[in-house]
Amino acid sequence: MEAVEPKRFAYAAAQTARVAFYGAHYLAARLLARDNFAEVERPEHPLPSASAMLTGMRDLFARDWKNVEEGLYPLPLDFADAMRHAMGSLRYLRDIPRVVRRQKHHAHDEVKADPKDLPRYYRQNFHYQTDGYLSDRSARLYEFQVEALFAGTADAMRRQAFVPLARALGEGATVLDIGAGTGRFLSFVKSARPDWEAIALDLSAPYLARARKALAGQDGVDFLEGAAEKIPLPDASVDAAVSIYLFHELPPKIRAAAVKEIARVLKPGGLFVLADTIQYGDAPQFDGLIDVFPSLLHEPYYSSYVKTDLDKLFGAAGLERVESDVAHLTKINTFRRKPKRSRK
Repeated sequence: MEAVEPKRFAYAAAQTARVAFYGAHYLAARLLARDNFAEVERPEHPLPSASAMLTGMRDLFARDWKNVEEGLYPLPLDFADAMRHAMGSLRYLRDIPRVVRRQKHHAHDEVKADPKDLPRYYRQNFHYQTDGYLSDRSARLYEFQVEALFAGTADAMRRQAFVPLARALGEGATVLDIGAGTGRFLSFVKSARPDWEAIALDLSAPYLARARKALAGQDGVDFLEGAAEKIPLPDASVDAAVSIYLFHELPPKIRAAAVKEIARVLKPGGLFVLADTIQYGDAPQFDGLIDVFPSLLHEPYYSSYVKTDLDKLFGAAGLERVESDVAHLTKINTFRRKPKRSRK
């Protein structure tokens, strides 16, 4: 108990500081964009109260700490890493006016460059962010933007995607991160399970370059530039795959194609963990946020995703849902590839 209490206190202090720091940046962005917020259509559902948001955060951190206590992953305290992220504050604040201007004018098609025949759905300013996903400037801003959007809870929500993997996979497993971005999740995976082989797949060369830096020095990590709907891997080649905050940014047809590819590359009995936005009814107190999110932050495929029957989508490709859980604003669904029936 003597060793646990200081760790619990350090964890609580660190998460409180994160929420205060990133929450302040969210409020700064909200203040500068107040006129844009005023133009958003009245949501069908009521927006959550501050009390509901704080309760959701509290429950998330309680879950995160419990996972640490159970030994599912190490205490997520890396002050050097936290300081590096904090250094992005000035870049974030400088970029807010650009984002606000795009919001005001609904300018989401500024990404004109097509150096490698990237799919059209990808060449746009998701979240109205500068350069979309296609520049080093965007890659350097991204993690800070996500943490500010979620008021310091993004990393804790991401970590919940690791839980089903930690419980199911043994030594030397191969894990594919689809839409790995800047490598934030895989950096955590390798810190917890350095014996696992990791594959980072992403369409953005600048984001993969950042992922390489984040995972520098880690053994057993491969980087692939490619799309979720065309995974450049052999059949039945990975033990598990994960996708975090990607599927709501895929058009419905691409989403279905990606599911088929995931089923193809998974070994029989392999796991796929989908960590993405909550859908309507998962946490009714937050349904109002689901109403306003797609228009406020330019998420053109979000509205279709939050109404998607995930069991039907994945079941059509032979993936069966075995677990579902809600962690604040994120839902973690775990699917298993059904083994093929042997012919008699």
